[in-house]
Amino acid sequence: MTARISPLSDIAPGARIGDDVTIGPFCVVGPDVTLGDGCRLDSHVSITGRTTIGCNNRFWPGCVIGGEPQDKSYHDGDTT
Repeated sequence: MTARISPLSDIAPGARIGDDVTIGPFCVVGPDVTLGDGCRLDSHVSITGRTTIGCNNRFWPGCVIGGEPQDKSYHDGDTT
């Protein structure tokens, strides 16, 4: 089954989207993101950075994954 992507979302070139993925309105998916099969992004979800998401995960409205942490001791660079 193919992915269902809202025309109101921004999917960067290079993003890898699995089968049966649903991406709701106002979502942002970055160029270095991989979404596994069966994932669901509700509205206003942002997934950025070098982020790999496995199969069958759901992200609720307003979720932000892969961005810089809110920890003030963070000084740019990769996180694990």
